[in-house]
Amino acid sequence: MSTFNLEKMVGTIDKLSTSLDVMLCCKDSEGGQEILETCEQLDNLIMSFDDQISILKDALIKEKNARQSSFQRQLDELKTIEERCNHMIVYIQLNTELETQQYNQNHEIKEYKGNNSNNMANISMSPVPKWNDANSLSENTIHHTTMSNGTIMSNSMMGQSLKSLAAKQALDIPLLKSVSNDEMDSVPKYMKGRLTSLNVNVVIDSINIALENKYEILRKPRNLLKKKDQDIFNTWKIQQNDVGQGQYFVTADDISRFGETKVDKTTLNIIPILRHLKRLKESRTGGFVYYLPY
Repeated sequence: MSTFNLEKMVGTIDKLSTSLDVMLCCKDSEGGQEILETCEQLDNLIMSFDDQISILKDALIKEKNARQSSFQRQLDELKTIEERCNHMIVYIQLNTELETQQYNQNHEIKEYKGNNSNNMANISMSPVPKWNDANSLSENTIHHTTMSNGTIMSNSMMGQSLKSLAAKQALDIPLLKSVSNDEMDSVPKYMKGRLTSLNVNVVIDSINIALENKYEILRKPRNLLKKKDQDIFNTWKIQQNDVGQGQYFVTADDISRFGETKVDKTTLNIIPILRHLKRLKESRTGGFVYYLPY
């Protein structure tokens, strides 16, 4: 491949200048032949000059395209980093809320124990039944505790309160919302074809089932899992590193494993609709396609 040579172009310009000087000097009739030869040399020099200019243009275009490609790659990497940072921020916020709830729960338990020891005189039992009662109420007796703030709380109420606090510790899974008929009408005709909102919602239900079952397994200690679940557990952990920590995702294998829908051609045609309606995002890393809920 020819390359641009600046020195050659400078030499060409020098020769062109010399030829012009010769033409100007040739005034008499005897110099006609010399002028013709000089003109031929000028033509050759001009052609060489044009070739050098073309080479220079090609080099500049290639350099411009290379810079644009490099800039686009850097921009894509920055967008990926930004998305992962956002997911990490959400994950940290959830963990902070979880720790706060755990602290509040422990604090309430300690406060309850302290009040229970300091207010034994305030604990009252239901009246003792008479000996001639046919049925003893000892098993159905309800204990009430008067708290420091004057609130009367039964043992059953306190148990329900503690259970509700424990239930809040579970992280919410971002499930996909169903698609309405109006939303389906906004989808371009070339994308939806003959598909209806009912078809799309069947796939959404399968993805939600896959998300719930998958993260129910991931939240269990690994040593308590069955052998088959341990293998897929390890695979998910590797995939999580590719997608980004704190980001929920499923794959086509997850949907087929837990959902009620096989990932066939129809399902793959519905995925672009879910992306268009901002129900799913796609991440392609390491040769795998990951589906991320919004």
